Amino acid sequence: MHQLRRAGSSVALNIAEASGSHGGTRLARYRTALGSARETGACLDVAVALGYVERVEPGVLEQLDEVRAMLAVLVR
Repeated sequence: MHQLRRAGSSVALNIAEASGSHGGTRLARYRTALGSARETGACLDVAVALGYVERVEPGVLEQLDEVRAMLAVLVR
């Protein structure tokens, strides 16, 4: 669960850092945020698979998908 919190926080923090950056630094921060968003999804999958949680609320997964899609567009 620690890794899930770290990955989730990293998404928000890297998006915030990117918004104040320019050029390659901005793109690098968005790429890091995307990687962390993917890691967050994987952590949720593992948490369910290992029985730490019964299920993840569908709304949470939908919001995570939206964030990942937005970041994928930004890093292209």
